[in-house]
Amino acid sequence: MKKNFKKWSTLTLILSIIATNLWASTLVKGVIVSKENKEIVAGANIFVKNNPQKGTVSDKDGKFSLNLEQIPATIGIKMLSFQDKDIAIENTSKKEIDLGTIELSSNIINLEEIKIIASFADEEGTPVSVSTINAKTIEQKLGDQTYPEILKQTPGIYATRTGGGSGDAQVSLRGFKQENIALLLNGIPISSVENGLVYWNNWIGLTDATQMIQVQKGLGASKTALNSLGGTINIITKSTEAEKGGSIRHSFTSYGNSKTTFSFSTGIMENGWALTFLGSRSKGDGYVDATYVDAWAYFLSAAKQFGKNHKITVTLLGAPEKHGQRNFMLTQEEVDRYGVKFNTGWGSYNGVLNNASENSYHKPQLNVNHYWNLNAKTFLATSAYISPGKGGGKWSEAFNYGPGLFQFRNPSQQIDWAAVYDLNANHTDTYDLGNGEIVDGFSKIIQTDYKTSHIWTGILSTLEHKFNDKFKLISGIHYRYFKSKFQEKVRDLLGGKFWIDNYAYAIEGAGERSMIKKLGDVINVDNGGIINFGHFFNQLEYKSKKTNAFLAASISKTWYQREDRYNYLTNTKSEVVSKTGWDIKSGINYKLDAFNKIYFNTGFYSKAPLFKFVFPNYNNNPAIDISNEKVFAMEAGYGLHLNKFSFKINAYYTYWKDISFLSKEYIQLENNAQTRALVKGLDALHKGIEMEANAQISKDLNIGLMASIGNWKYKNDVVADLFDNSNNFVETVEVYSNGLKIGNAPQFQFGIFMNSNLTKDISLSIDWTFNDMLYANFDPTERNDATDRKQSFKLPSYHLVDLHLSYNLEVFAQQATFGISCYNLFNTEYILTGEDGNTHSLDTFEGFWGFKRTFNFSFIMHF
Repeated sequence: MKKNFKKWSTLTLILSIIATNLWASTLVKGVIVSKENKEIVAGANIFVKNNPQKGTVSDKDGKFSLNLEQIPATIGIKMLSFQDKDIAIENTSKKEIDLGTIELSSNIINLEEIKIIASFADEEGTPVSVSTINAKTIEQKLGDQTYPEILKQTPGIYATRTGGGSGDAQVSLRGFKQENIALLLNGIPISSVENGLVYWNNWIGLTDATQMIQVQKGLGASKTALNSLGGTINIITKSTEAEKGGSIRHSFTSYGNSKTTFSFSTGIMENGWALTFLGSRSKGDGYVDATYVDAWAYFLSAAKQFGKNHKITVTLLGAPEKHGQRNFMLTQEEVDRYGVKFNTGWGSYNGVLNNASENSYHKPQLNVNHYWNLNAKTFLATSAYISPGKGGGKWSEAFNYGPGLFQFRNPSQQIDWAAVYDLNANHTDTYDLGNGEIVDGFSKIIQTDYKTSHIWTGILSTLEHKFNDKFKLISGIHYRYFKSKFQEKVRDLLGGKFWIDNYAYAIEGAGERSMIKKLGDVINVDNGGIINFGHFFNQLEYKSKKTNAFLAASISKTWYQREDRYNYLTNTKSEVVSKTGWDIKSGINYKLDAFNKIYFNTGFYSKAPLFKFVFPNYNNNPAIDISNEKVFAMEAGYGLHLNKFSFKINAYYTYWKDISFLSKEYIQLENNAQTRALVKGLDALHKGIEMEANAQISKDLNIGLMASIGNWKYKNDVVADLFDNSNNFVETVEVYSNGLKIGNAPQFQFGIFMNSNLTKDISLSIDWTFNDMLYANFDPTERNDATDRKQSFKLPSYHLVDLHLSYNLEVFAQQATFGISCYNLFNTEYILTGEDGNTHSLDTFEGFWGFKRTFNFSFIMHF
């Protein structure tokens, strides 16, 4: 009996030990911070090494807790831009283990320093509306879309393709077009200093090199973003990686475009330098007819620490590219007959495709940054940059107001190049050159290259000084020099012997210049701008346990000069015109408790005019009545942040006075009856409400939504100066715009997204967006009837669903990911944007329709 008792006792003890190890739970918790700056790291993945499905993520305060069913165990921590970390949990009888503060080392050598130059905002503490998109989202969702389309799930942003060519895109924010949105690249403004625009095709390769994008809406917290009336888009590129490794990625679309990308990082080498390189090649026929693309991209970053207090980084990036474009909008009748891919701007001759609209450009940018810790309280970041640009686009010219290229059509409504060649080769017209010589055999229609080049260089220096734990002063200077050259050159005589440029509208005539022009000769346009810009800014920041506040002010001076070698024979440079701009803004963020916050910001801008408005008449005579644009803005918001749920809502009010703009500025006019318009003195009011919410339903399911309601209207009637196809003044007309809705952006948006881990290796993401209250853009030349106060054509509302699926696997013992994206899952036909017609209805509307259902397939392998 004793023997049996001992046996049962031993067995019971063994079973108890086993049960304890199997069923007992140990709670492990901790706080994750950055080793470099001790800031919290939210969203880090914490998991059990031998069971990756068992895991959690750090919350907004960097905190996490994880139940371990069996110990000893090892937990892993992963976070984008940080080095992986493993922590061993030893066998213990404790029910709870507090690991305290866990520091993650950054993989990015100079990420925090770049954030200082770029005025990168802390979403929790900065009193402005902020949305941030990380590299993982860009890699998973962007595909072959244009760069700004990754922002389309951000409330208040409308990012779309324009004609459908690779990189041809536009973005608006709170109803403001992109010339009134500041775009920063690593803290350096890259919006054009002449017209405020961003040419997204110049940055085709930027997608692979992007570390993160932050949108600061309204006046924002950036010190260098002078044209941020709608907001600021901060793009932070990938910097030098601290660890050795790389990746190979290949992607292709259902319509034939493909892209191959290679990246490699040396890690920190024995000499202290670290290098990161990325290169890509893009090619394809395009979705829209004749929108082929042939592009390269490169990105190189080098960094080295010198002692304890100095760090140097060098970044070079560029994307030489060529792509076909679609500039002419379609009517509903054309879409019904030919489909949404139809392009009226091309045709074939002798079996060779010829698109009348083609863009090619290369705009590299080199940054050299120096970071200097002067002492424990003072930090100086200086960036010197240079960006030369060279390229242009195809154009066309018609002789002496004769029929233009686009009036020659074959039965398929493409350009009839054969008819154009026949006209040029066989017409019998003659022309008197004015010197007694009569010539024949000249071309009546030619193709030209509209060449644009520039040099863009400057220095930006930011000093950050901490007075104590609560007060910090940020001061800086920014100087920029810009010089451009515009020339139109004969590209193709299309069957004729030469072209005649009679200098009829040149202010000083032909002089001794020959009117006979051959291939490569300059015609019509030979001018450029010289712009010097200086900016001084200060921002005082206050931070306590409950309150974050800032007060900022800046002043800038711009010197404008125009040079014209076509209109003028001797004195080719204009006088120097100078304008002063300034701004003042402030904001406060107050934490009601650990979960709730409110914020308010306000400011006033006096914005110096763009170069194109200082010299609006295509000659060296400056405008005499152009004044600064004035902007008053204010915004209030509320935020709720719980462990697994967040909610943000804000309301904004922006009053914009003395607006100037040019209509039909960058497209060829289809015929000589059309005109452009210079509009000045407009006032507009932009107000609205935006909302975002996010819920972490479980460790494998995240759901979010966004909404935006806007009310954007012009507030007065103005005048417009009309110009013909040769940029000659025609007449001045009244523009009746008071009360008209601002077009080209939906004034109501709603969206829902879902991210789900179906298994440990398969993830699914679904995005649904709805756009409504989208009005057509209106041409001021069509609003000269005082009795016509009807709103522009209201485009049909539309829904879009995008789906993204990724699968993680191992290839040759290396981590790899296969991805599939489906855009416009339900094959919806919808109108993206367009121009209003004289009846303000679909009958006279012309626009661009969106892509139907398309797919993007990708495969990336890391090594």
